Amino acid sequence: MIFMWVPLHVHSQFSILDAAADVHAIAKKAAFFQMPAVALTDHGNMFGAIDFYKACKDVGVKPILGCEFYVAPDSRFDKKKEYGARTNFHLTILAKNKAGYHNLCKLTSIGYLEGFYYHPRIDHEVLKLHSEGLICLSGCQSSLIAYEALNGTKDSLISKIRWYQELFGDDYYLELQRHRMTDQDIRQDGLHQETWLQQYYQDYIQKQEKINTTLIEISKELNIKTVATNDSHYIERADWRAHEILLNIQSGEPTEMWEKDSYGNPKFRVPNPKRRTYPSHECYFKSPQQMAELFSDFPEALSNTLEIAEKCNVAIDFKTKHYPIYLPPSLEGKNYTKEEQAEAVKNYLWQLCEEGISKRYTPERLNKIKEIFPEKDPLHIVQERLKYEMDIIVPKGMSDYLLIVWDFINWAKRQGIPVGPGRGSGAGSIVLYLIGVTDIEPLRFHLFFERFINPERLSYPDIDVDICMDGRSEVINYTLQKYGKDNIAQIITFGTMKAKMTIKDVGRVLSVPLAKVNAIAKLVPDDLNITLEKALEKDPDLRAMYEQDEDAQRIIDIGKTLEGSIRNTGIHAAGIIISGEPLTNFIPICLSKDSDMPVTQLSMKPVELVGMLKVDFLGLKTLTAIHICVKAIYKRVGKAIDWINLPLDDQPTFNLLNQGKTLGIFQLESAGMQDLARQLHLDKFEEIIAVGALYRPGPMDMIPSFINRKHGREPIEYDHPWMNDILAETYGIMVYQEQVMQIASKLAKFSLGEGDVLRRAMGKKDMDQMLQQREKFRLGSLENGIDEETSMQIFDKMEKFAAYGFNKSHAAAYGYLSYVTAYLKANYPNEWMAALMTCDSDDLTKVTKFIGECQEMGIAILQPDVNEAHATFFATPQGIRFAMAGIKGVGEGVVEAIIKERNRGGPYTSLYQFIKRIDNTKVGKKVIENLVDAGCFDFTSWSRDSLRQSIDPIYETVLKEKQEASAGVLSLFTLMGESSESRFIHPPEVKKKTSRLDTLLREKELLGFFLTGHPMDAYREIITRLSCIPLSHVQNLEHNAVFRAALIVETAEIRVSSKTQKKFAILMVSDGMDRYEMPIWSDLFEQKSLLLKENQLLYAVIQVDKKEDSLRLSCKWIDDLTKANEAMVEECDRAFDKAKLQAARFAKAIGEGRDKKVEKSKVVLEKKREVMKESKTLSLKIDLDSVRLTQIMQLKGLFIEHRGTTPIQLEFHCQEDVHAILHIESRWGVTLTPELESKLKSLPFIKRHSLN
Repeated sequence: MIFMWVPLHVHSQFSILDAAADVHAIAKKAAFFQMPAVALTDHGNMFGAIDFYKACKDVGVKPILGCEFYVAPDSRFDKKKEYGARTNFHLTILAKNKAGYHNLCKLTSIGYLEGFYYHPRIDHEVLKLHSEGLICLSGCQSSLIAYEALNGTKDSLISKIRWYQELFGDDYYLELQRHRMTDQDIRQDGLHQETWLQQYYQDYIQKQEKINTTLIEISKELNIKTVATNDSHYIERADWRAHEILLNIQSGEPTEMWEKDSYGNPKFRVPNPKRRTYPSHECYFKSPQQMAELFSDFPEALSNTLEIAEKCNVAIDFKTKHYPIYLPPSLEGKNYTKEEQAEAVKNYLWQLCEEGISKRYTPERLNKIKEIFPEKDPLHIVQERLKYEMDIIVPKGMSDYLLIVWDFINWAKRQGIPVGPGRGSGAGSIVLYLIGVTDIEPLRFHLFFERFINPERLSYPDIDVDICMDGRSEVINYTLQKYGKDNIAQIITFGTMKAKMTIKDVGRVLSVPLAKVNAIAKLVPDDLNITLEKALEKDPDLRAMYEQDEDAQRIIDIGKTLEGSIRNTGIHAAGIIISGEPLTNFIPICLSKDSDMPVTQLSMKPVELVGMLKVDFLGLKTLTAIHICVKAIYKRVGKAIDWINLPLDDQPTFNLLNQGKTLGIFQLESAGMQDLARQLHLDKFEEIIAVGALYRPGPMDMIPSFINRKHGREPIEYDHPWMNDILAETYGIMVYQEQVMQIASKLAKFSLGEGDVLRRAMGKKDMDQMLQQREKFRLGSLENGIDEETSMQIFDKMEKFAAYGFNKSHAAAYGYLSYVTAYLKANYPNEWMAALMTCDSDDLTKVTKFIGECQEMGIAILQPDVNEAHATFFATPQGIRFAMAGIKGVGEGVVEAIIKERNRGGPYTSLYQFIKRIDNTKVGKKVIENLVDAGCFDFTSWSRDSLRQSIDPIYETVLKEKQEASAGVLSLFTLMGESSESRFIHPPEVKKKTSRLDTLLREKELLGFFLTGHPMDAYREIITRLSCIPLSHVQNLEHNAVFRAALIVETAEIRVSSKTQKKFAILMVSDGMDRYEMPIWSDLFEQKSLLLKENQLLYAVIQVDKKEDSLRLSCKWIDDLTKANEAMVEECDRAFDKAKLQAARFAKAIGEGRDKKVEKSKVVLEKKREVMKESKTLSLKIDLDSVRLTQIMQLKGLFIEHRGTTPIQLEFHCQEDVHAILHIESRWGVTLTPELESKLKSLPFIKRHSLN
């Protein structure tokens, strides 16, 4: 017999840290059980509604959208908690139809916007207002009805039920739940071992049965139908353990705690009675058969779920756009029809474009187009392209969209807020160029409109906008005012538990020692989207630990269930949703602690799917730097730089790039980019575009060929002559996605729109679509007389290229930003470097690098000065003046007061004059002392000691004078015709002078840098003699490279190893330019602990540890640089040689340099075998291709575990060649037992073991 039942009370991972079921898993499980429908009722939100809806539709199951609301006991506005009082009750609500869905959106939004108190809460008032189209279930054991059934009178309970019944009528059901566990499950799950937990479970079941009995009785009395639900929080019953872990990731309580012996040493783990847990382990996704057995006495409660499922028919509209309309000036203040508005918008867009032609297409620009199309009138080409684009934009209904974006960009530009020249495919549209949304001329650079709006597709394009960081909030506020705060929201994001994070979370809750948890997590490969299952397949060390270590196995097994769970919510960095009506008419919204604006409950993809307009307002620091720089240039030399329209042939700009001086140049500042620029020798703007597209994983392989072809060292080849014009600018190499579109168009008769469809299909690797496209390309090429072999060869290359091809429109727009920043650095270096340091003033590492770059460029970094400095870094003809606001303890208010008085009364002539003139309520003695120590009064020629010693007497004198003056009293100096300043004409005698080192350290304390010198300056000669290399070279060193360095300790943190209980240190070290973290492990710590302190100068031998994208320093030897002598140099040399030898041995042991075959090893092997003929030796043949260091350590552990007298010989083989032999003498030998033999056989890297 087939039992039918529909789950109506189901929680997913969107009940954050309370449920562990993925929405796709729920849908698949429902389909597996052949359920006609399934509901989603997450706690207080609709975060997962659209994902759930689509997942169900994909598997042929009807989705029922709902929510388990939190209902306030009285008013949702009442947010005072009385002791013992409930702050909310649960209530299950389902949407029947479109009206119901919209009311769900309204209610969940109100819960966050108005009723949030611990949880998003609604109340009876709003439930009554928004009840249309909803089905109400009375709720679980945490509901008001359950509470009344347990604690109230029958009259009170009936009164509450009647309220719901009157509101919802036949759509109100009494909810029955049963979560009984079998005796066997109770024993198996260990409930019987914890008395409190068993009692918790028994109380829960007794209450549940009492509620059910009461509700069944009332259902008959009031003629209200009952419905059976299961409070589902995870998919399989066995997932209850993982679910308990999830609950305590939220609570912060460990599920297990260590039982310790009388000495405080941990013995074993026991369950933590403070942990959060569910009373029953039956909260999983049950089958109809299981529910039929549970409710065999109330079959109608099961069948009523089918009745509800039939009532629920919500169809989400994914076609209608809910974009705002744009109101052109001609319609302001008028009544209009939809058709009139559409016509006015079209006309206004045309008007803006036509005005843009005369503004933007100067004779110079038209000449550039003439060079590309010599036989055509360039103006006619512009007008043709404009008409072509408008003929696509208008019928697709996109005019409003483009004008909405134009409106806020136009407003930003009118306010002087810099906006980027373009981002993404929008730079390919001449319409956007003409109206000023983009600033890259598309015809000159062969940018295609079809890459932006494809005539073959209906989807709207994204127009992402880069805005100056300082002006971004102003643009968003303008948009808020224009469209209304109810119509705009930021976009929610969901932080999920990735593989490494899952291991750390689960390990912490299981009370596994942190060192072990970190060791397990460290073995997970750094791939962005790797799962634990894939990590086990990919990393043999992780697999070995999983198989051998019980803790690792538990963590990973539980982690597999929990990974992907939502851990927290956040806000999209740039995305804003704009609607033509209040957002809650279409989607649910919520609040975030990180934003004053509302936030959508739907993440980016779902929110766009339901027809909301998303615009990315991206704050770009580079634009802020350009803005600061351009203003500084105008202020200093009176020249207004039109950075949007720079000449693209500025030779100093290309000289700078070709010298590799690209630090601070947008997207070109990496070491690899510097090398590429030097080797390529850029001489035109188009090559800057290409460099940005090439320097990425994938196309990087083409860079050598690109360089060689440019310089004639490699022939430029084309697969067909018709491809010459298309690929000429990139020397015959496919670099841009647009080139695929062009090739398909020219060779195979594709339209450019069809070429874009082909490009997308190649990028997505859709095999079915690719077969169709391949055939279409073949036939089109044949029609053009291109043979099949050639066309298929070209198609295959295009397909391979599509995996890494870059959007040329985006590359051109960002390439222009690269050019602008290089232009400013080349022509106005002081202003540009000052702007960079101002923008990154909160990042000491970056500012240090910029200071180093300034020194290389010959730009002096001038100390702060009360007569010249500003709040920010300030360019002068002599150099760059350090920012006064960058001094510790000197805030913006202090700087404003100093500059205000300086502008009013002129420069300060002395410390006395400064203290007398400044507002003493804003600038106190401590601030003045900081200004003195930072060098702000060095212009007086007094020493800083003298200045510091004078602060108190001057300050007291000035203060007294001001008090006397305000009281109308004449001072003694005034009566005598003298000024009190005469007492401070000469510097006071200083008894104890501050050392140069202490002066520099104080300077660093205040500025964050050593500005007027460096503690290592006194040792430059010896540093050179000691063969030290700067830390800036470390990135270029090979893995395991050993080098000497002179360092200063910036910070020193002393720690204790949880494993050995020995001390070690984590240092942050610097050489004045670059800084690295460097651990000092226990052995070295014990020898040199006195040197491990802040500001200590060190001489060190260091080894580089490079793994994929990470780089670490491993210190092998250190000593005091200030005490360097010949004996220390000799000791350093020995340490250096020893470290190099160890690195070489290590490299050999793990197979590095394996192509160099060591014939000598074979001879040694034969000799060893001769010697060992007399005695038995355990011989192990180890595969260098597969062995890893951790496995060698595992092998060492086996030897220690089975210690004996049988000697060991390790032969390291690469394929069949011997690379190294290690003979372990009998005193370090083993006892060969069956157990050891068995373990050796299980090790995959041992090819053979034998006793000879």
